[in-house]
Amino acid sequence: MRVAYVDMVGGAAGDMLLAAFLDAGLDRDTLERALRGVVADGWTLTPERVRKRGIAATYAGLVVPGEDGDAEHDHEEHAHDGAHAHDHDHGHAAGSGTRTLAEVLEVVGNSTLSARQRERASAVYRRLAEAEAHTHGTAADAIRFHEIGQIDAILDVAATCIALDLLGVDELRCSPFPIGHGSIRMEHGSYPNPPPAVAHLLLGWPTRAVDVAGELVTPTAAAILTTLAKPGRPDLVLERIGYGAGRSDFAIPNVTRVMIGTSADAEPDARGAPERDEVVVLEANIDDMLPQHYELALERLFAVGARDVWLTPIVMKKGRPAITVSAIAAPADEAAVARAMLNETTTIGVRVRTERRHVLPRASASVDTPYGPVRVKRTGVNGHARARAEYDDLLRIARERNLPLPEVARTVDAAIQGEPHP
Repeated sequence: MRVAYVDMVGGAAGDMLLAAFLDAGLDRDTLERALRGVVADGWTLTPERVRKRGIAATYAGLVVPGEDGDAEHDHEEHAHDGAHAHDHDHGHAAGSGTRTLAEVLEVVGNSTLSARQRERASAVYRRLAEAEAHTHGTAADAIRFHEIGQIDAILDVAATCIALDLLGVDELRCSPFPIGHGSIRMEHGSYPNPPPAVAHLLLGWPTRAVDVAGELVTPTAAAILTTLAKPGRPDLVLERIGYGAGRSDFAIPNVTRVMIGTSADAEPDARGAPERDEVVVLEANIDDMLPQHYELALERLFAVGARDVWLTPIVMKKGRPAITVSAIAAPADEAAVARAMLNETTTIGVRVRTERRHVLPRASASVDTPYGPVRVKRTGVNGHARARAEYDDLLRIARERNLPLPEVARTVDAAIQGEPHP
């Protein structure tokens, strides 16, 4: 399993995560092409190298002229300049950078991101809206995002979702969230640090006190990590390390570090015997759901951790045709997958059973091709190695470049095998 560990050395903001992935080797041109499918123009991405307390890092340089998004992109300034990343307005008309949850989800939904990327980005904003709604005693649909509803913040969220795919990351993990001291000046007055919405996002997550007078984790970063990541440092065979910088300077390096590698016990051994593990199988029989609604339901099951999902036609009592929705998940993801199945389908119950498997060791990697990096899964048995490109990457390339899918597959396969490109 390929894992990315986000180490919040000096905190985290949306653009610091973007910069850290770029510093870790994310191809800038490929990322920018994908982001142009979210918002076509009106912004620039010009990364630059900087130093933070002696650490060389990348500053993202994502600029949207006309939007005052600096508050989100420079998280440490919140305690000093009065601009807070989730100032919003419940009653006034939307300004140039103010969007409702529905409007943000429309931007994401109309993008050319992959289905998984759209679902992940949408989940981040839903979680953010729920935190804001809880803070202000209102409904998520009534929230108007200010800075975090601006184009730069939308691109920050999308960039993390894209980076995870392009870098072949199977699992995202993160360190405890650093918490500074002092108060935060906001539109509504002086608030405790961290402000209420960020504190709500961090419920149940490890935190650590840091002797810095300022807000170290922005709402966007908190929402991204608490939606997409799991807490805890993994054991890794490191492959890449990247540092993303904020603009101000503290007594500690103002950077977010991303460390990417494979789980120490997950390297595929072509000579080894299959491994054993346990999974949960979740199922529900459904006879009253519109066929068009299954596509989104399956996407959301995958988004919350299902390893595989499939549909089986069945016949129920009184000869009624129906569908069994089935999903395989790790035991730790059982509750999340069951909840998604109950939320996204018309079933009122989900059956769960535990099964043992014999599986070949697998590892993920990223292979350079004429189309840019492509994720590859590798395994092996009896001395024979196998490698297969991720279908989602092949499909994305075919769509972006208007090429036949078989042609893309042949070119990528040749790159995987180390052959000259056709």
